[in-house]
Order: sequence, then C-alpha cells, then structure tokens
Amino acid sequence: MGVPAAPSPESRRAADILTMHRLARKGDGVQALLRWLARRTGCWVGLVDPHGGVQAASPLEYDSDVMTLVADALRVMRERGLRTFVAGESLGLSGALLAVDIPGDQSGPVPSGQVLAVVGPDPLRTAAPADAVPLLGVCWWAKETEQTRRRVEIADARGREAVLHLLMSGNLTTAHQIADVLGPRLHDPARFHVIECGVDRRAETIRICAELTGGRAWIVRCPIYSDHVLVVASATSVPADARPLEAALAAEIEGCVVGTGEALALRDTAVGYEQAFHALAVARGRPERWARFDAALGLPVVVARQGRAWADHLLAPLTGYVPARGADPDSRTLTDTVRSWLVFTSAATRHMKIHRNTLASRLRRVEVLLGLDLSLMGDQAKLDLALRIGALPRVMDHGPAGVVVAATPAEDAFEALLRLPAVREWALTQLRPVHEEAPALETTLRTWLRNDTRLSATAQALGVSVTGARKRLMRLEQVMCRSLLRVPNARHDLWLAVKVLEGGKPDRNF
Repeated sequence: MGVPAAPSPESRRAADILTMHRLARKGDGVQALLRWLARRTGCWVGLVDPHGGVQAASPLEYDSDVMTLVADALRVMRERGLRTFVAGESLGLSGALLAVDIPGDQSGPVPSGQVLAVVGPDPLRTAAPADAVPLLGVCWWAKETEQTRRRVEIADARGREAVLHLLMSGNLTTAHQIADVLGPRLHDPARFHVIECGVDRRAETIRICAELTGGRAWIVRCPIYSDHVLVVASATSVPADARPLEAALAAEIEGCVVGTGEALALRDTAVGYEQAFHALAVARGRPERWARFDAALGLPVVVARQGRAWADHLLAPLTGYVPARGADPDSRTLTDTVRSWLVFTSAATRHMKIHRNTLASRLRRVEVLLGLDLSLMGDQAKLDLALRIGALPRVMDHGPAGVVVAATPAEDAFEALLRLPAVREWALTQLRPVHEEAPALETTLRTWLRNDTRLSATAQALGVSVTGARKRLMRLEQVMCRSLLRVPNARHDLWLAVKVLEGGKPDRNF
C-alpha cells in the first residue's frame, strides 16, 4: 500500500485561502483571522496603526522587543514610501509588515490605515499573511462600519431621550429645535403610549411603532425601564375609521402590553406619561393587552385657583434659591431633581443621569429649603401637589369662582385647601371604585399608605406574605385603574384622597 503524496504548495495555499474566507465570515472576522495566522506562522500577528498602536493581535501579550521591531519598520516604511517591508533579524526575530487597504479608500504609496505585522522566527515561510491582507481589509472595514452604526444609533437614542426629558420638564422651545433636526417634528396635541415588551425586543418594537405611525411619532427607549418603549404620537392624525394605535400595537407586537394617556398639549407631556403608565397597569390584566387612562379631573386642576397662593408660598424658598457657589445646583436643577424623585423614587438617578449620592445631596438641600421631611409620605404628597399646581398654566387661575386659600400660615392653608367641597368630591371619585368593587381591599390600601408604600412592611402589618400583599395590590390596580406597584404610581394622590375623607392621617377607616 503506497504512502499518500504530500499536498503540493499550490493545494496547501488554496486550502489556506478557503479557511481564511470561512473565518472572515465569523462575527469578529479580524480576530479570527489573526488567531489563525498566528497558529499557521508560529509568529506574533497584529494589526497596528501607522504610529505603532496595536488595534488587534494574537496572542494578545507581546514584549517590548516585538514592538520595537514594529516601530522601527513603520518608520522606515514612512521614510521610504513603502507599502510592504521585511525587517532584518534582530534578537532572533524577523518582521513582515503589509499595508491593509480598506474598501473604498484611495491606496497611497505610504500606508495611512492599518498595517498587518507578523513578527517571529520566520514570518514569510508561507504566503498566508499576504493572502490574508485583502480579507483583513474587508473585515476591518465591516467592523468599523458596525461600530459607527452603533455610535450613530446611541447618539440618536440619547438625542431622542433628551427631547423627551425636555418635554417633561416643560422646555418646549428647545425640544422643538432638537426634534426638527432629528425628525420627525413634534405634534401638539399628542397622546402618550407606554409599551411593555421584552428587553431583547425593543428594537423590533421600535421598528413596528415606526411602521404603524408612518414615521411621524416620537419613539424613545425608556431610560427607567429596560423593557419599555415610549411613543408620543399625534392625537389628531389618526383616521376616524382606523383602530386606535394602542390596539394596533398590541395586535402587531406579540405579547406586548400597551398603556395610553389622554390627548394632551405637549406642555403636559409629564402628565401624559403618568396617565399612560397607570393605564399600563390596567392593561396587564386585560385579554386585549391595552388600555386607555380612565380620566378623573386631577387634583391640581381642581384646586388651581384656590391653591395657587399656597403652592407659591410653599415653593418660594426653592424657586428663589440662589446657590452660594456657581458650581452648586441652582433652583431649576433642584426643582427638576425633586420632581423626578417624587415620580421615579430611586430610579431618578437613571432619569436625571446623576449618581445616587448627588441625588441624596440635592434632596437634602430641598428639605432644608422647604422645611420638609421627604421620608414622610405626607410631606412628599404635599410637595408633589405644590409642584403640580405650579406647573399648571397661569391662565387656569381664572377658573370657577371659589374661596381663595390664604398663603399663610402654610399648614393651615394646606388643611383649608383639602376641606374644599371640590376636593372632597375629587377624593370620593378616586376611592369610589374600592368602595363599590372591592371593599375587602380597603384595609390593604390603607395599610400600604400608612407604611409609606413599602411592600415588605405592608405584608408584615397585614400578616401575609410579600407575595400575598403584592397580589392584593395588583387587584387594587385593576379596580382603581392606577399603577401602585411600579413607579410612577398613584401613592401621593391616594394619600391625599384618604386624608381628605378622614380629615386626618390615612390610618383609620375611610
């Protein structure tokens, strides 16, 4: 039986080229090709820039002798205008350097992009390095293109998030200016939608949202919840015979849940978001997987005229605050921070893009300025109401006539505000669903509020497990059509409603 003939150099080279083409199609073709070249040549192999910086290599470790040889060879290439160079033996090492052309770039006499460096005892014992150069150029170009695409996507996403933040802060002029550049333009009035989907399905959800809205909606990845997509769509451009956008989204995006707010002016974007979030809690319990906010006139609107003086008086130390140092947070920054914290609690760090220590420091400053203890639900609810009244357009102050609450003393003014007949009617509206549909859950709601909406403390006070307490609150969400377990939730409004009907703290029967 004869011995098989050794493969010819031509067949071996053809096999090497086939192998390299297969490796180039991998996710990171550059690194895959470099690892294979290192094994094939027995050398250190790397991609370096014209100044000797290593962009990719195999093996990743290399000593100073290798880099000295590469740096000297690059200098000679620049001086002589060479695109390839073979360095002489030094300390048992030789080097072969070959310019790597990127598709579409003009090839010059001197390499201006990446250079393939092969350093070892015998870097040219095979033709593999030379054959790999075109493939490395394509792979590097693909890698750079993908990185550029991702940077553009990240910049676009952050720009859209910034516009949404501006809208929720009431900075409409700047929001419109940025939106006009990024596109599409912002519609006014608009309807806010919150879509809950899987974390890994946000890109698909965004694509479907863009298709269903014809590219005319403002679509943002939620900075607070990684499984939420936020959509601000026109409230007037939907044909009368078309199905609502929220119904279309639920039908087209498998397994998603959609909450939708009322049609509101852009200046009320923050209100629209909270409405949509409350509707989302209701939609989770419905087979159609979508719901619209069941609107009841908000308390700030109810007391807009009578409560303006009280709110202005309470907030005066904050709105008039001037920091002692220019680097310290000013009045606007402190107001935006505490407003975000009242809505998102600890998640305000992600919303405001600040460190938790910065958040704590700003909240302490607000407490000192206003004389409040923000660890208490009552003080939180009071400040939240004052901020929401302050955010209302001043034109609302000429609403229905009524008793105008005096500005001082502040606590008496607040108590008088809550005794207004219109406020009592609002409170009855808020709590009527519990009285009529789930009276057995009144104790759960009262206990939850009394324990500052902490789930574990509520469960302990009720004598049930945390899971049991969560299930009761989930039932309350469906009954009240409000979010309770996840922020933003209705904790401040409910605390005030219970206080109004009790005439005191929410720790007794309704």
